[in-house]
Amino acid sequence: MRKFNGGVVNVKGIVWFRSDLRVDDHEALQAACRTYDEVIAIYAAPESRMNRLFEPGKERLEFQRETLDELQYNLGQLSIPLIRVTGDAAEWIGKHYEKGDVVYFHRMTGVEERHLERKVREDFESRVFETQTLHAGMLKDGQGFSGFRKNAERTVVPVALDPPGHIVYREVPNRKEGISSKSAFPFTGGEAAGRGRIAEYMKDDIFRYKETRNGFQVDDSSKFSAWLANGSLSPRRVMQELKMAETLRGGNASTYWMYVELLWRDYFHHKMRSTGNGLFRSNGLLEEKRNWSVDWSVIERWIEGRTGQPFVDAFMREFAETGWMSNRGRQITASYLVHDLGQDWRIGAEYFESRLVDYDVASNYGNWAYIAGVLHPGGAKRFDPVWQQERYDPEEKFIRKWGI
Repeated sequence: MRKFNGGVVNVKGIVWFRSDLRVDDHEALQAACRTYDEVIAIYAAPESRMNRLFEPGKERLEFQRETLDELQYNLGQLSIPLIRVTGDAAEWIGKHYEKGDVVYFHRMTGVEERHLERKVREDFESRVFETQTLHAGMLKDGQGFSGFRKNAERTVVPVALDPPGHIVYREVPNRKEGISSKSAFPFTGGEAAGRGRIAEYMKDDIFRYKETRNGFQVDDSSKFSAWLANGSLSPRRVMQELKMAETLRGGNASTYWMYVELLWRDYFHHKMRSTGNGLFRSNGLLEEKRNWSVDWSVIERWIEGRTGQPFVDAFMREFAETGWMSNRGRQITASYLVHDLGQDWRIGAEYFESRLVDYDVASNYGNWAYIAGVLHPGGAKRFDPVWQQERYDPEEKFIRKWGI
């Protein structure tokens, strides 16, 4: 409680959730619970944009709904209500904000998200925290990944914070029921499922990660990216569990490579934060203008898996049915759209944005810009689908799996 004009009023902490949908390793939630007896939480889903080229895929929407349900359940154990609404977050916060209240939130990466953050900070007393990346403020102007990686490897990753109270996570099945047996992502959304996946993967699969990560089966890669994307897992928690696995069994090239992949995620986030809307431009972060073709008949064949290139078509059909595609598949299909079909990379990036279960604004647009050759000077990155198929699917098992 605080006194205003001689009277005593109830004040509270308001935790504004976005892509940090967890109670574990959540500095904003920790600070609010430490400071106030009363805490409420708000999640405001953005309204659908009228100029959207593609509607969100059902798999992505379902994963997000499952995550929010789990968050609501876990916050309930802390006696914190979660207010789930749609629309302008600042407007909804204002409906619950009173003099003396403080809004707590984590810093995000996208341009629209950062604009909304400024609005909230202007309108309300607020506290801002950072747990969306492993490392904060380490990217120098114009620095590439190699330089960033060297700096990061000399820096200690902060320890993940436990939840601000006793939490009993619900038991969830390792694989979701009723999902296609062909899916390489048969997982449920939410913090409990994410922590379960960490425990499962760190037992054994992590020690083969570097050799299997380009494969197309469920356990060939960690699949952590989906929970990292909406924040039901924090990168610091993943890193802490990785270090524990190394302590128990010893580190190897695979455990190190998992860390490298977390650094790539960090790099793209810091790159987007430092360049504003640059990664949404046709020429990306380059100075010279780039013109791209847009032929919707070509793009639709790519989306539907009807290009006539078997490996590309198999990946695109998998993506349409499941909302998931391996990292290798994303590189191959993106390269094919840009370099073989000659189409605007931003349309491909927006299609991925609409469907990816693990959509992350910085990783998605950063990787597409890299493939298109507009992330930094030095040329585009082309993946020959024929060579890729001969290396990663020589017996055409994946191609046949998706009916090609």
